[in-house]
Amino acid sequence: MKKNLLALSAVALLAAPLSAARADLVFAGIADLGGTGLGAVNTILTIANSPTELGCVSWNGTTTVLGATVSGTGQCTGTGDQNGLNSTQLLSATGVTTGSNFALLFNPAEPGNDQRVTLNTLVALFYNNAGTLIFSAQLQVPNQTFNAADQGTGNTGFEFILTPTEAATLQGFITALGTSNIHVGLASTLGVPFSSDGAHETFFAFNSGIATITPEPSTTVLMATGLFGLVGFVRRRRSR
Repeated sequence: MKKNLLALSAVALLAAPLSAARADLVFAGIADLGGTGLGAVNTILTIANSPTELGCVSWNGTTTVLGATVSGTGQCTGTGDQNGLNSTQLLSATGVTTGSNFALLFNPAEPGNDQRVTLNTLVALFYNNAGTLIFSAQLQVPNQTFNAADQGTGNTGFEFILTPTEAATLQGFITALGTSNIHVGLASTLGVPFSSDGAHETFFAFNSGIATITPEPSTTVLMATGLFGLVGFVRRRRSR
């Protein structure tokens, strides 16, 4: 019970606006990276716990800072559930070249019988070399539930991208500073209401141009169900 209350508090904290935050990270679909395995990417955040998880990775101008949540100044604070690889990455190292091809991949691992997990919050954090938060973007739709079985293993995951407006904002910083002078961090909370099973949830940034996007199967089924229901409703109206 105490863990769930902590997670809910973290959700509320991460949902609060940062100094440069925008709620403009949108789910794009399942990204297939072809021959690129997870071991070959520049991982930013890896967290593992049950029934909830939270973690934060920031850059303070000298080194990577790990924590539970991101503060109003953009630096991580508290103790998170980091397990495995956790490090800020230079934007140039991720392969991102423009604001429009910046993407985040969420690769959940849920080995239990119920492979659903709720991604409550996700915040992309961008710092200059001095450790100042220059830009951040949050989930446009928080508390999204995903089925870990949908994304397979190894080289696929759930992709999030910036809206065109926020991609243009990031592009402005890229033009001014260059990708080799922008450090990328992340903060995330998971597990309410669909809990995590304690395996590793991995997040990394990449160039969206290398991925093939397909709709999430679970989402496709829901959309199809809704369309069939609409068709049935229209037919009933016409038969009256």
